[in-house]
Amino acid sequence: MSMEILNRLFSAVENNDVDSYLTCFNENAEYKAGNYPAVYGHAAIKAFAGQVIPIFDKVEHKVKNTWQNGNVIVSELELTYHRKDGKVATVPCVDIIELENGKVKSLRAYLDAAPAFA
Repeated sequence: MSMEILNRLFSAVENNDVDSYLTCFNENAEYKAGNYPAVYGHAAIKAFAGQVIPIFDKVEHKVKNTWQNGNVIVSELELTYHRKDGKVATVPCVDIIELENGKVKSLRAYLDAAPAFA
């Protein structure tokens, strides 16, 4: 199950497809990326994405390791941000994803995305 949900999540991000991304989440899911405050629910996740998508042409995910214990998935990866101004930055990331009824209940991405925004 872990690779299926990860593939759906990461594919939606790589295609800037917020609507498909949201189908992976429970209605009141928690989403936290880096140092940004957590947001809750589809509308807040969509608003967060709306602030980031205009900056980047693409965000790629290179999964290095993934572990699952019950309903918790931990994924170590590298994110490569391709900005609209041509700058490319790659940063390490760890996602901790909690599932409930086959959907994401909580996604916490631990990364320093500053190089992508500098």
